[in-house]
Amino acid sequence: MFHTALTLQNAFMHSGTTSDQFLRDNLEWLGQASNWSKFSATAALGVINKGYFEKAMLILGPYLPSEGGQDSVVPGAEYSEGGALYALGLVNAGCGSGKGVEGTLRQILRAAQSEVVQHGAALGLGVAVMGGKNAEAYDDLKQTLFTDSAVAGEAAGFSMGLIMLGSADAGCAEEMLTYARETQHEKIIRGLAVGIGFIYYGKQEQANDMAALLLGEKVRAGPRRFTPFLILASGSIASIWRRLHSRSSLRRDIKQ
Repeated sequence: MFHTALTLQNAFMHSGTTSDQFLRDNLEWLGQASNWSKFSATAALGVINKGYFEKAMLILGPYLPSEGGQDSVVPGAEYSEGGALYALGLVNAGCGSGKGVEGTLRQILRAAQSEVVQHGAALGLGVAVMGGKNAEAYDDLKQTLFTDSAVAGEAAGFSMGLIMLGSADAGCAEEMLTYARETQHEKIIRGLAVGIGFIYYGKQEQANDMAALLLGEKVRAGPRRFTPFLILASGSIASIWRRLHSRSSLRRDIKQ
């Protein structure tokens, strides 16, 4: 946990600077990363190189998986590959819709066999195409969601919402809510809850009907799971608590 925290802190401090001096000076320490720490360490390169498209490809190229989707024979490589795909999206955050990076991430997402690689590709796609309302990218993520993999599905839920950021698209939101009711995976429910929040990001009054619906949900601790939606949609924590506490039948559930 400390390893991941320090890696991310360094990335935030050097966001968009392309300065990786800390990493170069601490290669031995960086090499101790394993599994999701390795994923985060690689993804952090995307924050450091945000906006520097050509340079980022030179840095991330060695870590990226093949577009054919074959699993690497190197132990733990799926975590660095998944992190590199997320990093690719972060470099192109909000600027990748209709560009080559979108096609690359979509192709890898469809072909990947590892759920960790799918997780990274899904996150990268969502961040790169953020707000682009690209129906084809959304459908690719939906197909990943429908595999019902907890790891890949959680990322798909986040990214489906990112692609439709601020659109208040009721059809997409209802589709995501329907799947949240059907799945048994807590991670997927969490991803979809945040994703629906992204769809209604900043919409406030337009989100009222969906908010009322979510507060009555019985989906595995329903209201608690969908509180992120309320935060993203309303932008006001005070109004969220007023809404929650106005429903006395839900108070016990919220406090648990």
